[in-house]
Amino acid sequence: MSGKWSGLVKLAAAAAIGATVASGATALAGSDESTAARSKEPANIGQVKLDVKAYYGDYLDAAGKHHYSDTSRFVKDTNRIVSDAKRFLQQQLGRVKNPAVVLDVDDTSEVTYGWEADNDFGFDPVKQQQAIDNGTFVANKPVLELANWAAQRGVKVYFLTGRNEFQGPRSLKNLANEGYPAPAGAFFKPKTTAPDYLPCGLTCTTVQYKSGTRAHIEATGAKIVLNLGDQFSDLEGGYALRPVKLPNPMYYLP
Repeated sequence: MSGKWSGLVKLAAAAAIGATVASGATALAGSDESTAARSKEPANIGQVKLDVKAYYGDYLDAAGKHHYSDTSRFVKDTNRIVSDAKRFLQQQLGRVKNPAVVLDVDDTSEVTYGWEADNDFGFDPVKQQQAIDNGTFVANKPVLELANWAAQRGVKVYFLTGRNEFQGPRSLKNLANEGYPAPAGAFFKPKTTAPDYLPCGLTCTTVQYKSGTRAHIEATGAKIVLNLGDQFSDLEGGYALRPVKLPNPMYYLP
């Protein structure tokens, strides 16, 4: 996922959850006219945040910090999706030459939920940088297990993230500390000089940057079996046998 988003955009996808609540409430309005008017209203932002917290099984620690629960629907959904992806990868072993998996970082390899909730689902680039520097984000356990399972079987693991190149060294250190295998390659969005394989240069959209980088990975001889991401823009553009969409109702990135 990209390192830049706005507080308004962040909850756009989650608003679909709140919309159900908002439209359901119109049944109590008492008139067809009132119902019609209310059904056109956007989702209540406060209700959306509560729905997102419920999805993650939100709880507070002694210091008042937010965390997600291991028994939450988020974890159950993630486990199911990653288990299906692992089965597919296992089926391809021995069939595909030089198999590889590509992993996004934010809300794919790592979960940012606690930090997001602590910041009321708003984005501050300074606070994000501090979180990366401090190793605040936690490993997404099913993805961590998949990455190590794959690496132990000779599958190359690549990280491909919208975090910028200056955030690369600390990000890789955090991922290693969390237990991720050493990657065959790690790609961070260029800020100074774009590589030749990205003709869009420093103005690439997320889809152009990520699909172009996957094309580059395959040009080196690897075959991407799985491409995991929490945004559809992580997955569009091809160059993967199976794109794997992980749940993230907190924000949407085109």
